[in-house]
Amino acid sequence: MQDERTLTRRDALKFGALGTVGFYLTACGGSSKSLGSATGAVTLNWETWNDHYLPAQLAAVAKETGITARPSLENEDSDGFLKIKQTGSQYDVVSADALWMQKYHSEGLNEPFDINSIAASSQLYPLARSFPFWEVGGGYLGYPNGWSTVQIYYDPAKVSPAPTSWHVLTEAKYAGKVVAENQPADLMAMAGLATGSKQPYNMSTAEIAKAQQFLKAAKPAFLKLVSQNSETVRALADGSAAMVICNLGTQFRVKEAGGPTVKMATPSEGVVGFIDGEQIVKASKHRNRFPQFMNSIAQAKWIAQNFIANGRPLFNEQAYKLLVNQGYKDRADGLFYNTPERALEMHLKGPSGNEQAYIDAFNQVFGV
Repeated sequence: MQDERTLTRRDALKFGALGTVGFYLTACGGSSKSLGSATGAVTLNWETWNDHYLPAQLAAVAKETGITARPSLENEDSDGFLKIKQTGSQYDVVSADALWMQKYHSEGLNEPFDINSIAASSQLYPLARSFPFWEVGGGYLGYPNGWSTVQIYYDPAKVSPAPTSWHVLTEAKYAGKVVAENQPADLMAMAGLATGSKQPYNMSTAEIAKAQQFLKAAKPAFLKLVSQNSETVRALADGSAAMVICNLGTQFRVKEAGGPTVKMATPSEGVVGFIDGEQIVKASKHRNRFPQFMNSIAQAKWIAQNFIANGRPLFNEQAYKLLVNQGYKDRADGLFYNTPERALEMHLKGPSGNEQAYIDAFNQVFGV
């Protein structure tokens, strides 16, 4: 799957390069479009990130459907992938970024489904129901959640001039002032962009070495690497960080956490980004409840609330209309909620061409 990772999302849609070529419907599984509509109480173990749900939402879903979702949190895609690969049927649903779903499928870990069989999908932007990189043999690999670029947010009272290059991370005056999520492949990709790589998730050995040298120079800037993006928000809000590397909408979350007015900077070398969603774990004993679970949890009223809580744009168009009616149009438009096609312009997050080399290079810098 090396070629897929060299494309932006726009390239993927334009050329269909991430379509069904090389993928398969695993034997005994097929597409989950034939799954039944079982009822009764059940618990679904959900490997995810903390911005994919709200506690009140889970309670409402349980009351409506009898499905109790039990979330456990992953640091990054490789973390979730390894958990599913090693534990199999202990999980029922897993969140992942776009091209990671291809990797899950190539190893027989997820199961495609008919997205149009989930009534809530009618609320999505049409774009989100036709990503070629999720289309496999008539099925779909993931139920779309949201998207975001990943860039720098900073406190202008502590950072000047605006950090419009990743090389700001190597400046001595910002030692111990930066917080980011502990995502080795993504930080290596960021370092690759900083050092001129055009394919940050498919770097050559020489490019990996250059990226590693950049991370060595940048290491003093990092106060800490954290598990979830809520911790990066907290670091800006409590003043312990002057800069964070985070998703769209961070400025609103920091302000609502009682922090200062922060600004966004997009480094000139480029940024990575994600389109994410939910997958059926193929080994799940309860995979026939996935359509019912998604139909309940993905309703527009909850997606609108999630946007207010977590900031980054989501793919539910009906939720956007609710946000407009509720007085949040400027906020939603300012975070590109109404222009989902922008999601196709990012460097696509995905497994690297040499995942172990990325992880080894990162670990050699950060001493993991």
